[in-house]
Amino acid sequence: MAVSQSKAGLHQPLTSDELASIRTILAAERTLLAWVRTAMAFISFGFAMIKVLESMAGGTLSSIRPGAGNTIGLFLMFVGTVPLAVGMYQFYKMVQMLGQKPGQIVMNPSFFLAFIILILGVILFFNVTFQWNLV
Repeated sequence: MAVSQSKAGLHQPLTSDELASIRTILAAERTLLAWVRTAMAFISFGFAMIKVLESMAGGTLSSIRPGAGNTIGLFLMFVGTVPLAVGMYQFYKMVQMLGQKPGQIVMNPSFFLAFIILILGVILFFNVTFQWNLV
């Protein structure tokens, strides 16, 4: 049986409303992590496509023109990054509606991981777009 701790230090059983709220938060967290997984797949596949086609285009007998993978790779990176931002917003609003404060939401490990992946996706996108050669 799940219990909560009162201010007096005594353990009391959680109410069904509290348990429902916890289950909803965990479901929102699982959904956010699914967004992260999908975004990572799209971003990494797009970036890999760019790098592989770049290295193939460098060969002397290659019929692949330089920059051939950029369009498709950038599209895949975009398709991974933008929906992740939407998923993060959806998670933020859902958990906020359930009563968590913004500081609690941002410090959630799943939200923090999603934020890191979002930043990396944006950096990789601009790295390819503006040829910063960071990676």
